[in-house]
Amino acid sequence: MARKPDDIPADQRVPEEIYGAITDVVERVYELHVTSLPEKSLLADAKHYSPLLGGVSMGPSRAIGGSIFAGTLGAVVIDNESQARAGLTNFHVTAADATGQAGDRMVQPSRIEHGKVPQDEFGATLRLVLSDHVDGAVVSIDEDRQTSCDIVEIGGVRGTKTATLGMAVRKRGRTTELTRGSVDGISATVQVDYGEGLGVHTLRDQVSITAATSPDAVFSDHGDSGSAIVDEQGFVVALLFAGSGANTVGNPIASVLQELNVSMCTGGPDNHH
Repeated sequence: MARKPDDIPADQRVPEEIYGAITDVVERVYELHVTSLPEKSLLADAKHYSPLLGGVSMGPSRAIGGSIFAGTLGAVVIDNESQARAGLTNFHVTAADATGQAGDRMVQPSRIEHGKVPQDEFGATLRLVLSDHVDGAVVSIDEDRQTSCDIVEIGGVRGTKTATLGMAVRKRGRTTELTRGSVDGISATVQVDYGEGLGVHTLRDQVSITAATSPDAVFSDHGDSGSAIVDEQGFVVALLFAGSGANTVGNPIASVLQELNVSMCTGGPDNHH
C-alpha cells in the first residue's frame, strides 16, 4: 500500500516532476492471494495433474487453525543444491501462518479441491523465504512423480527476464486460470498483512501488473498466489503473491531464484523427468 501522508519533510517527498514527467503516489491495499475454507467458494481448477507442472492447484496437507488452504504451484524449478526438480510457490501458500516449516507435506490438487492425504501428496517444503523482496517457497517433488517444465495453457518456459514497463504478461493460476495484463510498475513498495504471528510485512522493488482492459477484468484472485508471471515469449518475470482489485504484485524472479537457491526449469512439453 502506498500513502500520501502530510508530514513528510520537503527533502524526502517525491518531486512533482522528474525530467518533465509528472509523478504521483498511488494508494492501493494489497491482499495475499491465497484462499482458505471456510470462505466464499471460488471456481477453480480441481484437476490432478500428471506429470506435475506449473499453473496448478496445490496446498498444505495439514489444516491450519481449523481451515484448509489453496494456492498455485507456479512452475517447476531446479534445486541448485541437489539438481533435483522442485515446485516453486509462495511462502504463504506452503506455510499459511507462522507455524509452517520445512518438511510440511503438500498436496495437488489442494484439499479445497478435494485433494486426498496422503494419496495426492507430491512433496514437502524444502525452503521458505519471507524477506524484503521475496515471498517464496520451494517444494520437493517425490521421486515417483513425473514432472514437466511447462505451465498449463502457457507451454514451455524459456527462461527468465527482468520486467519492463508496458511489458505484456500472462499468468496461469488455480482460480482465475489464464489471464493477461501488462507491467505498470517495476519498483513498487507494498505492505501486506500476513496475519497472526507474522503481521504486516513490507516488500520493496516489486513488479506491479494491471489487468488487460475489459469489463470487470482481473489478473488474479484468491487462490492464484504462487503463479508464475510470464511474458509473451515464455520468459518468467515475477512470482505472483498479492493483489488489489485489477492490480497484482509479484516478486522479481531474479530475487526469487537467488534467495531460494533454485534455477528455472526450461524446455518444451517433452521435457519430462
